[in-house]
Amino acid sequence: MSDIFEEAEELEFEIVTMTDEDGTDVEFSIIDNVASGTDRYLLVVETEKMDETQALILKEVAIDANDITYEMVEDDAEFDRVAELFAQKGEDYEVSIDD
Repeated sequence: MSDIFEEAEELEFEIVTMTDEDGTDVEFSIIDNVASGTDRYLLVVETEKMDETQALILKEVAIDANDITYEMVEDDAEFDRVAELFAQKGEDYEVSIDD
């Protein structure tokens, strides 16, 4: 993904906290979301590294009473398809896929 955060310090983003495989909580800022069929995806960036990192795509995989579980999209075909959906929205960012 390209640098989409030129004005990030002026904007307020919804925050989601995820726990990595080491048990460490990591805070992500939600840039956008999109639905595809019955699936929901988030375009996020690690909040602490907002000005120096690329965005990630997360897929909603489970909804519990108090929690929603997301996983990184790792399948290349699914990633490309969802990245294109974000690109078509064309809001305040530009999507490019790094090979």
